[in-house]
Amino acid sequence: MTNSIAPLARPQEESSPAPARKRRPPRRVEVSRIDVLSPAMRRITLKGAELEGFAPAGPASYIKLIFPEPGQTEPTRPLPDGPRAVSMRTYTPLAVRPEALEVDVDFVLHGEGPASTWAAQATIGQVLFLMGPGPGYALDTATTQHLLIADDSALPAVETILTALPAGARAQVLLEVISDAEQRPLHSAAQLDVAWLARGTDHRAAGQALEKALHAVAPIGPETRVYLACEAAAMRRIRHWLITGLGVSRSQIVGRGYWKLDVVNHPDHDYGDEA
Repeated sequence: MTNSIAPLARPQEESSPAPARKRRPPRRVEVSRIDVLSPAMRRITLKGAELEGFAPAGPASYIKLIFPEPGQTEPTRPLPDGPRAVSMRTYTPLAVRPEALEVDVDFVLHGEGPASTWAAQATIGQVLFLMGPGPGYALDTATTQHLLIADDSALPAVETILTALPAGARAQVLLEVISDAEQRPLHSAAQLDVAWLARGTDHRAAGQALEKALHAVAPIGPETRVYLACEAAAMRRIRHWLITGLGVSRSQIVGRGYWKLDVVNHPDHDYGDEA
């Protein structure tokens, strides 16, 4: 890079701003099944003719779900160029069954909030709008060593990554949940080493169990790929420790701030790259 200054461009030579990315059309879906996975986790199957052609964009991809506002029986269908819905949250699509026009979504019942409140009372036939999918985790299938660090908000994303790992890979998985009752079998062709870490019901303890567990892990080699997804501030603390305390290269880590304490509408695309 040089310090030379380029001549000013004439007004007619200025490039036009890039066009805004066009939103995918929303898909109307209905609740077709509800499974209780644990005290704090519900798996809700969404079904609808408008799911024709829907396919997740790789492991840990995302969708946006639009929930009814108070007083509505179903949310208003958003217009392509209209304002964004207020009660919209981001989730990971799990099992997608194109032949049945169904997709499974896991919800953590964490207390007050548009999605958690809705999931706690969800019944068959209720309507949501689904937007997406968006891109997910660019999994390097040639890498054999993986470290997945997540809390319960990112457990569905972790499950899709594990499903995508090939035989011959090894994955160490650290999962922070409310209590031991949240544990469930995880499936993968890879060899798994899973630790479930109970943090309790105090959300202000988010990430502390993960941080403690990381101090006991074996050295992390330069070939290991790390997926880190949890509360935003905890993600930054853990990312900092991985780099400064454990000698992990920044290029080995993919970070995701899934939620943030005391913030109702935490923005998407919180990667913590500045940490």
